[in-house]
Amino acid sequence: MRKIVLGTAAVATLLAAWFAPEQDGGVVGPAAATPRELSAPAIAPRPDVAPAEISAAEMAPAPGVDLQIHSRVADDELGNVFAKQSWAPQSPLKVMAEQTAPPRQGATPSGPPPLPFQFMGRFTDDGKTAYFLQIDGQNVVARPGEKINDSYLLDSVSGDTMNFIYLPLNQKQSLAVGDTN
Repeated sequence: MRKIVLGTAAVATLLAAWFAPEQDGGVVGPAAATPRELSAPAIAPRPDVAPAEISAAEMAPAPGVDLQIHSRVADDELGNVFAKQSWAPQSPLKVMAEQTAPPRQGATPSGPPPLPFQFMGRFTDDGKTAYFLQIDGQNVVARPGEKINDSYLLDSVSGDTMNFIYLPLNQKQSLAVGDTN
């Protein structure tokens, strides 16, 4: 009985596909705006004036209005949405002083950046130890003497400290990894 029902359904599907009307236009894609439509400002219609009587000057966007399409800014350019904010207006003198002030003495890094690694674990096989690190969401296996991320060299490991060399400045940095088990 089951085979008869499935066979009948298959035959009905084939007949429906065979006798289906032809499509004239094919698949309709998303609407694409022409360059003229992109540059034309959106203007509310004026009921008292016919569209042919509106001058080009009246159709131009208001000064300071940017009608161009811009790409999305990077997330780091958006700023900190959780930063402390105030509704109180800032003094124009304070704003100008912040914009024209020379960089603070401690603002320029004189040393290497903080280590981008997170220690995940270690594995010892036949007396050789490999260290598992995570860098920007990627897992990396490193051994002493190996170059990591084109900027760091795993120099040595002593006890619970991994010693790296930041290659662009040739400066040493250490990462505490905990006791050996």
